[in-house]
Order: sequence, then structure tokens, then C-alpha cells
Amino acid sequence: MAEPDILVNFDLAPAVNAFGASSSINGIRGGRWKDRFRAKKRLQNKRGKPSFLDADGNQKSTNAQSYPPLNSDVLAGPDHARGSTSRPKAGNEHAGAPRLSYDQPVISSIFSSNPVSVAKVEKTGTENAGPAIPTNAPLKDGSAFSTMGLAPALASHLVNNMNISAPTSIQQIAIPQLISSDSDAFIQAETGSGKTLTYLLPLVHRIYTATLSGDKLHRDSGCFAIILAPTRELGRQIYTVLMQLLSHPSLHWLVPILILGGEKKKSEKARIRKGGNILVATPGRLADHLSNTTSLDVGSVKWLVLDEGDRLMELGFEETLEQILTALNERAQKGSGKISLANLGLPDRRITVLCSATMKASVQRLGDMSLKDALYLKGNQKSDATEESSKSFQTPAQLKQAYIVSPAKLRLVTLASILRRAFIRNKEHMKVIVFFSCADSVDFHYQAFRKTEDKEQNDTRPETSSDEEEKAETEVAEGQKEKPRRPSLAAKSSAPLIDPAVSLFKLHGSLAQHIRTSTLNEFFHEKDGAVLFCTDVASRGLDLPNVDLVVQYDPPYSQEDYIHRIGRTARAGRDGRALLFLLPGCEESYPNQVLKEQHLTRRLADEVLKKGFGAAPLPKVAKAVDPSWKKDFMPKTSGAKWEQEAVEFHLDVERRVLASDEFSNIAKRAFQSHIRAYATHVAAEREIFDIKQLHLGHIAKSFGLRERPGDIKLPARGKSGTASSASGKRKLDNIDTNGDNTQEDQDEEGLRRAAQMMRKKMREHMNVASEFNIG
Repeated sequence: MAEPDILVNFDLAPAVNAFGASSSINGIRGGRWKDRFRAKKRLQNKRGKPSFLDADGNQKSTNAQSYPPLNSDVLAGPDHARGSTSRPKAGNEHAGAPRLSYDQPVISSIFSSNPVSVAKVEKTGTENAGPAIPTNAPLKDGSAFSTMGLAPALASHLVNNMNISAPTSIQQIAIPQLISSDSDAFIQAETGSGKTLTYLLPLVHRIYTATLSGDKLHRDSGCFAIILAPTRELGRQIYTVLMQLLSHPSLHWLVPILILGGEKKKSEKARIRKGGNILVATPGRLADHLSNTTSLDVGSVKWLVLDEGDRLMELGFEETLEQILTALNERAQKGSGKISLANLGLPDRRITVLCSATMKASVQRLGDMSLKDALYLKGNQKSDATEESSKSFQTPAQLKQAYIVSPAKLRLVTLASILRRAFIRNKEHMKVIVFFSCADSVDFHYQAFRKTEDKEQNDTRPETSSDEEEKAETEVAEGQKEKPRRPSLAAKSSAPLIDPAVSLFKLHGSLAQHIRTSTLNEFFHEKDGAVLFCTDVASRGLDLPNVDLVVQYDPPYSQEDYIHRIGRTARAGRDGRALLFLLPGCEESYPNQVLKEQHLTRRLADEVLKKGFGAAPLPKVAKAVDPSWKKDFMPKTSGAKWEQEAVEFHLDVERRVLASDEFSNIAKRAFQSHIRAYATHVAAEREIFDIKQLHLGHIAKSFGLRERPGDIKLPARGKSGTASSASGKRKLDNIDTNGDNTQEDQDEEGLRRAAQMMRKKMREHMNVASEFNIG
């Protein structure tokens, strides 16, 4: 037995490991992880043997003969874990270096280092529930428009010509009240329940019955009603419904006028001079005409309808609405000299009708501005406007709602999987709307899914050759007059990455008005499958047929926005589905904390990817890549077909971003705008949508970017692929100051003031709310 004072000491020589570093260095214990890691990297650099991470995340030594000659930037991907410095830094390409082509491999891994869902799975009990009874469908209890006090000619016109046989619940309650009473009213009803006809029918009926007394009215008799809409698309839709309603022969003299922002004021003034009885307008353009157009006579206005009142207040129209109300009050006192309205049976005072699908503080503030002793009209409920509803508004019962928990790196492939799956069974008359937070994000995803050969938005139209042109000229000369096909102005393209038969559209506030109008019109009349990428510009009031699925790729800014977005489907009793994207972590509490009264089914990204990428092979659009490198370079997966297809889809997008300066700039702008938009959630939801919890590297990955977030530098607009010169124009928040800030030494305060002035001018010109162009 050894003595207790004897100390046995073993002296071992430092063994060199595969990295070229001694085990005494690699086996250091204590201290910071970064210090140990840096010491190991210094030894590796001295011995000239670089190390790489394999697909499983393990380090291994390599030599030059094992890999094809590639730029290190190609091998490097964005960080998959915070603080990782083992990968070469991306984004340091030399100026003038050629872009990568498709035959050069691009390595990426979207299934590694993803956060795991933390929320507990709770069964909602809605999976096996039977079909719900629609709550916004026309009534089936024998109710008819003829029993609601409407004129017989108008009631028969609804049934015979407009194919509307029965009223909805809100129409049955509100229309008799608005016909018989001269009180103001606040109408609250579910999305898709027919609020437009609810306020159009009473005012058209009362103007129509005024002509039955013997007094002849015409388009010069004055403007009797004004309808305000927050967006141009909703205003045009209201005008279309009104035109259908006035197509009856006995109402041919009743003329509506449409004035919207973005249109030519000269043509609008010409229509106003000709005269009209019902005016549909956006607030900004109406305030402009009230100030500058003397031929606009509003002295005889008896109805003022504020459609989507909460949206009017959100877009910053509060000051404009006060200006409009003041002008109407002043001119009502002066009266109209064109015709005496004493014996027409019209209301003695102006009736204000406020419509909204949600009740919130902004609507109550607008009601205080415009309503007096108003009736509160709601489906299956009548009460005074002073009573507050303690229960938040419900969505249609037949609408199936779900949310999907998807890591940031899997968001793009998950969206592709959902869209591909949606059109597998039914491709005809199937339409999908995808909502994004900002216009730049819409542009990126539209470019990612569109036809890759297209260079312009309208490349889907066929080109005519010189022989075809000569043939057409010959036919015209022979007397066969055929109207030439006008080129489409819509932002439309084919979508081969979804389905060859599917058309892809985009819509946001930055597009010109004629493009927005044409896009919405073609999406409305599209007979085959169609997908619309849009911002919240399409979330209010639009009645688009055959929309079976609404995808909220970016979470809404509030509960009210959520309700209006999903309200584009499940309209008038039809079935519909709604899907919300959420990130793992704090966002998973959104359904329980914010959407308390909604029953959402929980889904995981892997389940969706298996159905979308495992059902059918992905359409091959890109140039085939030599498979010899895939064994060493392709990120390892479980070997499942759906994982390989998903990785290949994401790689194709990344290759296109690397190969095109224009596409790369679109992706960078989308990433930056997405982060800014994420920070604009309401204060009550900041804990759920915490920008500090975002992994910016993974978010950049979802936009096809392989650069670190700090290395993403965006050139000025209009200079694709080139950095802004030293004497170029300075910008703030992606807004060009048009030469006001060309001096580099201009102080920060001057730049801020110039940017504010430009934002104000853009809002006045484009009628939008913010830099995200959602209006």
C-alpha cells in the first residue's frame, strides 16, 4: 500500500490532433468559450490546414483535392447559431466579379439549428367537429326583400337580375330601420355579410320613391349621397355594386360618380360638371375637390356613408374627415339653388351611416365626430350606440382557422408547400390570397415564385411576329375587322414553381393606379387557379369570388387586422380556410393571448412540408446541376424525399439571388422592410412580437440571402447592382429625396426634415399611410 505522502506524476507529451492543435490546447477547461475557440483557430492557421463544418455540424480537416475549385463565399452560408465564427464571412465579393451561374454549386442547410416549438399542444376539439352552420349566409327562413319595405321594382331587380334571392341577418335588421328612420346608424356585421347592400338599398329606395311623387329628378338635380371608402380598391368595388343596382330601367336617371386618388383630376372634374346624384370617393381626393372644384355641389347631400370606419382612422384621415364634415355643414346651410327638396320626401337632415366589422377606440372616436343619437345595428341584435359591446367580434362560423409554427429558415419552403398542396386537387376556380407586411416583401416573393424567364411584369402575353402582323394587316384589308388584343397592364405572371396552370398576381400601394385596377380586375375574373400576393391594401371590404384560402405569411398588426384579412374568404355562406404563420417561441402565445375567442388548429412545418413536397415532384425550372458534387456538398437530411425537394427548392432561390443583381437588391430591400414592419406591432402585442427575439440570420435566409445581416448593404434605388456614388443622392427609409440631400456633409437634422417632407408628399400623391405602402 502506497504511502500517503507519495505523489505520482505522469508526464505525457502533447499529442497533435487532426486539427493540428495540441491536446493541451484543445482540452483547456475553464475560461470563456470564445477564448478557447480563438486559440484553436490560431493554431490551425499557423499549420495551414483549414477546417470546415460538415453537414452534421462536426469539424473535419480537408484538403484542396477533395472539393471543386469554388469561391469560399459559395461554401459559406449565413450563421445558423448566434456568435458562430467558424464559417467564412459571406458577402465580400470583389467589385466587378462575375455573378455565380447555375452550374456552380450553392450549399445551404435549412433543416439545421432551427428552434424547437415550446408551446404545449392542446387539442381544441375542432378537428373532428361537424360542418358549422354559416353565420353570414342569406337567411333560409322565408325572408325576402319584398317584405322589408323596399319598392317592388327594386326588390324584383335584386332577385331577377342580381341573383340575390334572400337577405342576410344584418340586412333584414338594418334595411327597414334605415328606410323608416332618419337617425344616424352604426352598422356592425361579419365580413362577407353584405354590408354594402345594407346601406345602398335604403338610400337608393328613398331617392327612387321621391320620383314617384311627380317631381322629375335627373343628374343635374344635385348630389344626394356621398360614400367614403379608405382604399381605392374598395371604392371601385362599391361603385361596381352601385352600377349593378342602378341598371334597372326605372333608375336610369340616377347617375353615380367615382373619384379616387391616382386618377386624372381633369377627367374627374369633367364628370362632376356633367352632374351626378351619388358620389363614391376616397377622403383625400374628395377633400381636394371640395377645396378646388367649384362645380361640385354638395348642398343637397342627405346621406354620408363612412365604410370601414376604423380603417379610415388608421390611415390618418381624421383631419381630412373633419375638413369634409366642416365643408358639408357650411354648404348645407347655404343650400342648393338647383332644385327645391321640400316636397321630395327626402330626410330633413343629413344622415350619417358608419360601417365597420370591428368595434375599437378609433371607430368610437369617429362616431363622436359624425354621429348623433345613432342606432347600433348588428346581426340578431339592436341597441343604442352608447352601449358598449363587451364581447369582441366573431368571425364566420364556417371559416376553418389554423396556425402553423414554422422556423424562420423554413418559412419560404413552407409557403411553397402550402401553395402547391392547395392546387393539387382543384385547379379551376381556386384562388389563394397571401398577405405580407410590406410592399418590398410582396415584390420579393412575387419574383421568387414567378416565371423565371420573365423580365417584365407583363411578359405573360404572347408576342406577335412580323409574319403574324402582316397576316393581321391582310385580314383587315380584306374586310375582316378584328379588334387587336390590348396588352395586359396587370402585375401578373405564371407560377411554374407552384403549378404551370396557376397565375400569380401582386398588389400593393406602390404600384400605379392603373396597374392596381387591372390586377384586381383580372384576378377577379380569372377562371383558372390564381394566387394573389398583397399587403393590407386588399384586406378591407373586397368581395373576391372563389377565394378558398387566405394565408397570413406575416402576422397582422392587431386583432382587427386579423379579422379583416381572413374575411376575404368564407363570404356569403361559402366555406373557407385561413392559415397564420408564427415563429417558434414567444409568437406561439398569439392565438391564446390575442385571439382568445377564435378556435385555431395548430400545425407544424414538417407536417406541411411532407404533404407539399412529398406528394408530387417539384417542377424543374432551373438549369440542371452536375450531381457529382452533391455527395460532398449537399446538406445531409434524413434522406426523405420531401426534405430533399425542399432543400433543392430553397437552393434554387438562393442561386437566383446570387446570379442576379436586381433580384439580390429586391431580396435585401424585402429583408430590411420586413424587419422595420415587424417593429410596428401595437404596444399590447410587443411581448409576443419581440424584435429582440428574432434571429436576423435566419430571417435573411428566408429571403434567399447568404450574407450576414450586418453585411447587407443596399444600393440606392434605380442603381441596380452598383453602390451609390460619393456624390449620389442620400436616402432615409428607402425614400429618395430627389436631390435635396446630395451633399455628404449635410447635417442629420436637415436629412430628417427632408425625409419627413418627402413622406408627406408621397402620402398626398399615393394616398398611403406609411413607408410600407399598405394603403
